[in-house]
Amino acid sequence: MFTAYFYNRFFTVDLAKSLTMLKIIMKKQSLALILYLVYNFAYGQTTFTLLISNPTNEIPGGIVELSDQSFVLSSAFYTDQTDRLGQRFFKINNTGIVTHDSIIENPNGAACLWFLVYTSDTNIFCIGDWNNLNEKDQKWVMHIDTGLNIQWEKKHQTNYDYFKTTDAFRNSQNNIITSAVASDSIDPSRDFLFFQEYSMTGDLIKSSVDSSAHNAISYDMIEFPGDNMYRAAVAFYNPYYSSGQILMIDSSLTVIGVDSIPYWVSLYNSMKKINDSCYYISGNTHIYGGYDYALMRLDQNNDCKKVSILCQQDTIDYAGIVKSMDFIDQNLIYVGATSNIDLFYGRFSQQKSWYALSSFDSLLNLRWTKYYGDNACYFLQSVTATKDGGALLAGTRFDYTVQNDCDIYLIKVDENGVLTNDDHIQTQTVHDAIVFPNPGSNYVTIESGPQISGSEFRMNNIEGKQMISTTLTERRTTLETQFLPSGIYVWQIIFQERLVESGKWIKE
Repeated sequence: MFTAYFYNRFFTVDLAKSLTMLKIIMKKQSLALILYLVYNFAYGQTTFTLLISNPTNEIPGGIVELSDQSFVLSSAFYTDQTDRLGQRFFKINNTGIVTHDSIIENPNGAACLWFLVYTSDTNIFCIGDWNNLNEKDQKWVMHIDTGLNIQWEKKHQTNYDYFKTTDAFRNSQNNIITSAVASDSIDPSRDFLFFQEYSMTGDLIKSSVDSSAHNAISYDMIEFPGDNMYRAAVAFYNPYYSSGQILMIDSSLTVIGVDSIPYWVSLYNSMKKINDSCYYISGNTHIYGGYDYALMRLDQNNDCKKVSILCQQDTIDYAGIVKSMDFIDQNLIYVGATSNIDLFYGRFSQQKSWYALSSFDSLLNLRWTKYYGDNACYFLQSVTATKDGGALLAGTRFDYTVQNDCDIYLIKVDENGVLTNDDHIQTQTVHDAIVFPNPGSNYVTIESGPQISGSEFRMNNIEGKQMISTTLTERRTTLETQFLPSGIYVWQIIFQERLVESGKWIKE
């Protein structure tokens, strides 16, 4: 482009003048290049992995990204001595270094500020629960600054023995809307849904309780200010009709309508609005004889316009527990899950599992799926779209061979789902495909992203003889291995004549 521009603009000018002009332009080009490199160094995409290990069970909750692209993370932890739940905050810079941390404990019980709302350049609104032993639970709200200093805190009595906050966000009136589940000792088998609105100073503005459903669980809420309505994704509100529901809630926080979530999607739902006529919802779906995770686009009447179910038959993948979907640009939607989850032992499983992250455009076309983790149980809590176009995955890592408690594990990736740092140990955690169970017996499953569709899977015995070969055209392929003798096998995945994944598989 530069050559063509120079030729057309200066062809009729004498050679000396042309050379002079060329030097000037080259200097300007060099200056522009330097400024571009400086900008990308300061504000470009960053990636990292971070393991936060303490002598307690750590479970990450809310995450907010600050204006300088650093993060504040809320964490709940279980103490060794009393098994009480405490609250910890971490501030993490954009290279994955913890710069601040703070701890809050309730000497008479449990304390947890699970949800964070970034309200200004210097303020974060924190919402959770304060639980004293042998007393009614309290709603706990707090303001901290970006240095993790407490500015104020307030507690509100609930008159319930069990009260758990399940979501919080800022509405169009600049107030905080929260949802919660509550129950009491009179009828502990029955749960109530709570919806509350708080001012920025932590004062309760309005509150409502819905006692019409048994054992309902609320996961996420969004606002439609154009019609003065909220929508909340819940599970088991009406289990005889569907497993997941969308509640229509008016400005007084009263439930005025119920719709089923299509395709039997329920549990660990995340919702995000595009405009007043369309929104996205993610979560789990129990069809095809397995547990899958899905992303849908719904209209203002809660009718499904497009759906993408991310796995297929007999899957054991679960959407992120706190937040399974997020985006800043709707053409770069991230959906996160735990792949190969152990439903019985969860985050403390001895079974190997991975974080799974998928990227979609606004029409729900799947761009890629990546898997993160090696030789441990990785359990995803949330996925957060970041200002630089990437995503931050937060969850836990548990290796039963060396530890008794689970640690927080964060992975910050770029818009292609990869780690671009120079640490070869960290970059080994990124996979285009995973192979499990390992060890296995009668079958082996290969789960892969669409970015390597059409690749060849090969499995050789220890002598190098090829025992299995197949083309991966589906996101999940299960192969019978009953005919293989017990022993160690080497597998490879070849895509466009390039080795993209390899490893050893043990036949028991």
